Amino acid sequence: MLLIEKVLTLRASEIFSETPEPELVELAGVLEEIHLPPGSNLFSKGEMGDCMYIIYKGRVKIHDQEHTFAELEENELLGELSILDTEPRSASVTTLEDTILLKLAQEPFYEILLNNAEVLKGILKTLCRRLRQMDARMVSTPLSSEVDLY
Repeated sequence: MLLIEKVLTLRASEIFSETPEPELVELAGVLEEIHLPPGSNLFSKGEMGDCMYIIYKGRVKIHDQEHTFAELEENELLGELSILDTEPRSASVTTLEDTILLKLAQEPFYEILLNNAEVLKGILKTLCRRLRQMDARMVSTPLSSEVDLY
């Protein structure tokens, strides 16, 4: 994948949409490209996480065994909590079709955060949106005790 394709993918994501071009180029340079066939397990609930992923092509499901929390597709992010803190994953991720992911590890991400508050704002906006969605689901199903941020 060309560097420009990675930059465009970053720009299309909610987190990096306001990030200046030089930082996007720097970020794109540290992204690891991962190709997975359908049915591949990217990570499992309980595994320690220290990176996040951007879906370049394909679709994945976020789940806990048979319970599916969400299906994500191109330009969506997953694992963004783990890039902020190294804690066990709260759900598993399995590909639903041929998928290309861009992996961003924690250390390069922290280095870029030091120079660009817009990236941090993007992460916070994404986490807030997911918390609001979770709240809305809990209100609509008050007997549910499940909480998922994926």
